[in-house]
Amino acid sequence: MQYGFLEQMLINSIKEVQIKLGYEREAIRFYYPETALFHMIGIDGESKEEVKAFMEGFKDSVKDKLGAVRITKNQERFCFEIPGEGVEYVYKNVEDNGFLREFIKTVEKPEVTLEEILTVFGKFSDGRIICEKSEEEECDYIIFFEDSSFDCYRYYLKFHGNHATYHRFLLEEAVEMA
Repeated sequence: MQYGFLEQMLINSIKEVQIKLGYEREAIRFYYPETALFHMIGIDGESKEEVKAFMEGFKDSVKDKLGAVRITKNQERFCFEIPGEGVEYVYKNVEDNGFLREFIKTVEKPEVTLEEILTVFGKFSDGRIICEKSEEEECDYIIFFEDSSFDCYRYYLKFHGNHATYHRFLLEEAVEMA
């Protein structure tokens, strides 16, 4: 089972929140569309027993780090609630690699340009960076590292006059949205 992948995904999301908003020892919730989540963790989701067994096994596998994770499902998405002790564990024990911190700082600058953002990617890449112009209204560019071993996310950028916003998705989530 892909417990490690899901654990790392949640830890990455907690770290992103801490970089953006600072650290607070309080619960955080993350929501994932059902089909994207099943694809990411490698189950088909057809069997409710299989899904339940996976979620129970996952909660048990992360309890020493993330505490008593609460998992609920509402319609077509799952909610993972990480308790304050899990958020604190990430704050005290997980170092960021510098990229996300610098990326967020750059994106938040007024009048930021695509070139400045690509410079941040280049600073943290030994290989190729992919920057695709998007035809979608919600997004101007999709940027990611060709070698996903450093960072496996796709960054969806939208420029709004004097500022930019971003969303980051795993490839599996991005495919699900297409």
